[in-house]
Amino acid sequence: MRTFLLRILVASQWGASLALASGCGPQIESGSSSNPPEGATSASSSNPPEGATAGPGGGGETDPPDASAPMDPYPDPTCVGPFHDGGYYGQCCYEVHCAAPVDGACPAVAEAKPHLQGLPPGSGSCMCDGDGEGGAGSIQGPYANRDASDPASCCYLVGHIACEGRPLLVGGEPRVAPLSRAPSAWSRTDWQRFERALAEADLSALPPAARRELARRWAERGQSEHASVASFGRFALGLMAVGAPPALLEAAHRAAIDEVRHARIALAVASAYAGEPVGVGPLPLHGALDDVGSLESLTLATVVEGCVGETLSAIEAEVAAQAAEAPAVRMALQAIARDEARHAELAWAFVRWAAAVSGAGLRERVAATFARALDQVGSAPALDGGDIPSTHGFVPPAELRLLRRQAIADVLRPAAAALAGAEVSSADREFSSERGHALLSGGATYLST
Repeated sequence: MRTFLLRILVASQWGASLALASGCGPQIESGSSSNPPEGATSASSSNPPEGATAGPGGGGETDPPDASAPMDPYPDPTCVGPFHDGGYYGQCCYEVHCAAPVDGACPAVAEAKPHLQGLPPGSGSCMCDGDGEGGAGSIQGPYANRDASDPASCCYLVGHIACEGRPLLVGGEPRVAPLSRAPSAWSRTDWQRFERALAEADLSALPPAARRELARRWAERGQSEHASVASFGRFALGLMAVGAPPALLEAAHRAAIDEVRHARIALAVASAYAGEPVGVGPLPLHGALDDVGSLESLTLATVVEGCVGETLSAIEAEVAAQAAEAPAVRMALQAIARDEARHAELAWAFVRWAAAVSGAGLRERVAATFARALDQVGSAPALDGGDIPSTHGFVPPAELRLLRRQAIADVLRPAAAALAGAEVSSADREFSSERGHALLSGGATYLST
């Protein structure tokens, strides 16, 4: 959690320098850099990792692996190369994807590439290979899995341009759309690899009662993610009403698109457990846009919904992903955790900007709202979801209480205190992009530290 705290501190103190328009993490390099971080190649780099040859446009292609030689563990994924803002957005960002060996050996990139198609595209597949067609983007590897006990021992860095729930609170109460049991586009995704894994999941060993409970829990998760789309829509309207910088507005819209994907993933999982389609109906929005033009209301709501809610959501999803056994469930939670961490950074960056332009009075109310929200979350009992295995995407209640208390102590309270005591400069008020892009470190592994 220490690394996640660093990410939040970067977002809250240096909101002006976050590459919010790119949505990329775990690490972000300046678009003008010609020296990509160790372990990643750039579309403009002429120095690929040892053992890799530059493909067209600089994508990493590796020599055939030697089955008898030990492989190095995969390096930390990074974002490298120039920033794109026309059709494709942000840098080329690498993600780790692991698979089982084939005939006792890890396939070379050329053989592995067909199996790595259909990965979550974010805002579009990265053109790291320079072929102008997107696809899976640049692939590097194979590398050894850092977890020696994982049967998926062949790991690859796959490059994408990817942008990476926030509750919809109305009058302090969460608002969601009703569930629908009719066939629904909300229970299908465009993520081919996830759909294959979900179709291959064997749920027959689960007792019927456990399957019903898991279907209910995943459906509720889908409802929440669906409502998050509206929450970010409201946030975007509020940003426009208070004259927020365009980088924040762009990031808010991309976060809403992320939440559409999260809702579809969660409802697809719910449908698999239920054995029938699970979708959502119309979302009632009466009263949802009250006070949308108030900077104070928008800021205090962001403290609760974004800074606290999404920070905890990201941490809890990552912990649940680590325990998940079904590949589809693990993939779904990893995607949600990764995106929610970036959404949390957006929330902290906005609150920092709002406090800078508004002054000490709002800063004091932000501190009071943080204190109240953290006390409520820390003392609230975790709901008992029934007797369901922890390997299906949910942290057991007792563990969840401890996890939230640890996150509050190690991440939220220190970050809130740092934001409340931060010095405000003219650059903060102007949200100047000339201060460069911040380095966001270790997003994929923040819970291991």
